[in-house]
Amino acid sequence: MPSTTAPHPARPWLLATAPALVLAAGVGAVAARVRDDAPAEVSFTVFAVMTFGCFLALGAVLLDRTERPEQHEDSIESQWARSASSGAFYDLVVALGVVTFLTALLDAGHVPLWPFVVLGLGDLSVRLVVLQRREG
Repeated sequence: MPSTTAPHPARPWLLATAPALVLAAGVGAVAARVRDDAPAEVSFTVFAVMTFGCFLALGAVLLDRTERPEQHEDSIESQWARSASSGAFYDLVVALGVVTFLTALLDAGHVPLWPFVVLGLGDLSVRLVVLQRREG
């Protein structure tokens, strides 16, 4: 029986707490200073609380050094998914770049992000079906 001990699963979360608090407080401070649609205390609190979870999760992922065994799942389906998602990502970056350029050029208002989510998911789906039919 091996005598190695696995690291505690909460360790990355605990390590990420202090940096997440600092970053969230920084975001809250910037929001309190810049925004004028609410009292500074409210802006600080709302932005700090709403960004803390994101910073905590990002820090936990970045600080997690737990060794995990390699999983050699290099099936044809995973290759198709990797290829389709890579192509869809490039298409999405190009579309975002073109729309950002046109928005700046035409001095248009804001552009909603949901069409890009739909575009990305649709592009991924079409690419995956095409790859499956071509190579399957």
